[in-house]
Amino acid sequence: MSFIQMKNIEKSFGTHTVLKDVSFALDKGEVVSLIGPSGSGKSTLLRCLSRLEIIDKGEIWVDDEIMVKSEQGQAVYAPKATLQRIAGKMGMVFQQFNLFPHLTVMDNLTYAPCIVKGEPKDKAKDRAEKLLKKVGLIDKQNMYPSRLSGGQQQRVAIARALAMEPLIMLFDEPTSALDPELTGEVLRTIRSLAEEHMTMLIVTHEMAFAREVSDSVVFMSDGVIVEQDNPENIFTAPKHKRTQAFLQSML
Repeated sequence: MSFIQMKNIEKSFGTHTVLKDVSFALDKGEVVSLIGPSGSGKSTLLRCLSRLEIIDKGEIWVDDEIMVKSEQGQAVYAPKATLQRIAGKMGMVFQQFNLFPHLTVMDNLTYAPCIVKGEPKDKAKDRAEKLLKKVGLIDKQNMYPSRLSGGQQQRVAIARALAMEPLIMLFDEPTSALDPELTGEVLRTIRSLAEEHMTMLIVTHEMAFAREVSDSVVFMSDGVIVEQDNPENIFTAPKHKRTQAFLQSML
């Protein structure tokens, strides 16, 4: 079984259907980019996987554990302990950095490992130092987020998510709130994770980046998966007219 399996997912907000019978799988070590126009359901799909949104129907499996299934046409979620265990396997990075403004960079990274996992502070700090070196910000460990650029804050957010040692990283348009000159430093950080075979699902509008780092690219429009293929086929020979029109507008 794939590391992530989402089957026949449906999600509505009121009378507006955002996801329509969406099925999707992701293998361990795979990097998949979700692309498509705004409002196509990409971020909602990511939020359903991370349980920030509750699905209406469908099934989600994570690492051979069922998170939610449908019974009599209704979504039924696993017990709380199972959901917490599954949540611990995922790291999430948002458009807005969501750092704790009253905590230093180091404290942002050590807070959850100490509070949620009960790790000793020394162990959490040692890992945090390694992660800050990895993202090139060890010299900023005692600063507060307000003293950092947007690109630096997003790299701290990535390091903070990695501090919980997730098995999969979810990125929801991680560069959309950044100026163009700051986007590159964040993409370099994500690229280094791809080179280490971190399992990743990335919602992005950065087409060149998606083409470079992805093992598979999923094009969504109007709440459905229109096309999924390897990057070369998607970007050079898309099969669907909607995919072709979208890429012509973006490239």
